Amino acid sequence: MKKLLMLSTAAAMTAALTMPGALWADPVRGGTLNVGLADDPPEMDPHLTSSNASRTVLHNIFATLVEVDEDLQIQPELAESWEVSEDGTEYTFHLREGVTFHDGTPFDAEAVAFNFARMMDRDFGSARAGELSFVEEVVVEDTHRVTVRLSQPFGAFLPAMASWSGMMVSPTAVQELGADFGQALVGAGPFRLTERVRDDRVVLERFDGYFKDGLPYLDRVIYRPFVDAESRIVNLETGSIHIINTVPGRAVQRLQDSDDITLSIVGGLGFRGIWVNTQSEEMGSAERRAAVSACIDRRIVVDTVFGDAAVPAIGPFSPATWVVDSPDEAPHRDLDRAREMLEAAGVPDGFSFPLLITPDDESIRVASIYAAMCQEVGIDIQLQQVEFGTIISRMGEGNYAAAQIELSPRNDPDLSSHPWFHSEGGVNFSHYSSPEMDRILDAARAAVDQDERRALYREALEVFNTDFPYIFTYHLQEMKAFRDEMQGYRHIPDSMMRFEDVWLTAD
Repeated sequence: MKKLLMLSTAAAMTAALTMPGALWADPVRGGTLNVGLADDPPEMDPHLTSSNASRTVLHNIFATLVEVDEDLQIQPELAESWEVSEDGTEYTFHLREGVTFHDGTPFDAEAVAFNFARMMDRDFGSARAGELSFVEEVVVEDTHRVTVRLSQPFGAFLPAMASWSGMMVSPTAVQELGADFGQALVGAGPFRLTERVRDDRVVLERFDGYFKDGLPYLDRVIYRPFVDAESRIVNLETGSIHIINTVPGRAVQRLQDSDDITLSIVGGLGFRGIWVNTQSEEMGSAERRAAVSACIDRRIVVDTVFGDAAVPAIGPFSPATWVVDSPDEAPHRDLDRAREMLEAAGVPDGFSFPLLITPDDESIRVASIYAAMCQEVGIDIQLQQVEFGTIISRMGEGNYAAAQIELSPRNDPDLSSHPWFHSEGGVNFSHYSSPEMDRILDAARAAVDQDERRALYREALEVFNTDFPYIFTYHLQEMKAFRDEMQGYRHIPDSMMRFEDVWLTAD
């Protein structure tokens, strides 16, 4: 039988009722879930990392202040309820009682205040600092009630609390371990870290003190990196692993035809293309970046490599969001425009630049298409295969000209733009600074009305496609492929894999 689940983001919750899980018997306790990742997780501290591979592991170690469901609606988690002031500047969270971290430390209002202070400490250098830039004060009202006061409204505050910024770490563990906390990772989630071997495995075991009664069902989760896409697929097909976090476009039909595997597809929120260092010699000119963008035929890239598994991109906001209506808005290839931009940049015969890519088949194929297209106007892209963690480090240091990597999609347009492209963004890998972009992104953050936010993000698209701090080329659909013996999986469009209510059928 062929099993393909194609769900729009809005329909995900309703459609979940028609998934195989609705027909499953009672959950089975025990067993080890084997997970295939496309990359080895680099930095693992949730308040420091920006890696998609890391975050999908961390969601099973760290409970968040709030959570999102299959419709990306905010739901209770560590906070069982909350109130928001009329002006949108105060959030009072009522915390669950009886929750403990993996080391036995109580989770309470003091722990929440500690986490905010850690992320906002400039000396610590948290990648979350930009998301929390509006936080003026965190007030411990009593043991299980805490108020966060903002300097202005922030439309993405609750979505941020369902992601990295809401991951609560154990204050005791941080104080005892210091810089080594990233090796221990003590949270309050359904699983606790027991082993990590770089480039080989991350092992989690059930946390028996988890605050949700009866969960998790699994004894253990083992993550293994398979940089080679074919190896990842073969291990899934043979049963060595139960689920993979990314599905290469060329494998979509193959997985759809499998009798033992379900391919689940929802609208993707992330963006892909070429990161550019706007301060580099090679890519420091907006005209050069515009020339590269004009050379790329986004539709050919999508059709050749991904088919229905991706759509062309106009900016960081995918058609699965409420910002962009259609992939038809994406720019078309225009070689005359590319030559015009090269002339304006003072390099009419073209130029060369190195492009860092991960050594996997899909990344190589996409980058090779870019290189062939750009070569037609004299732009020479020199492909350099580098390990994912090294690329991330070089991007943070500004030691690169251009890079092609996948980073984590976020559950709100602010979180897909402000941290990356605001001059004071916590993960501004483009090292981009534009007063106009800052103004728009700040205004969109402060807006509460969705129509007003949409208009501002549409305005931001115009700046993105003038300055090109990133060359947006496509949005991957959010896909997960898993074996039939893995049951209870909820496919949430933020691309993360949550396993607290997953179980394995008995042999």
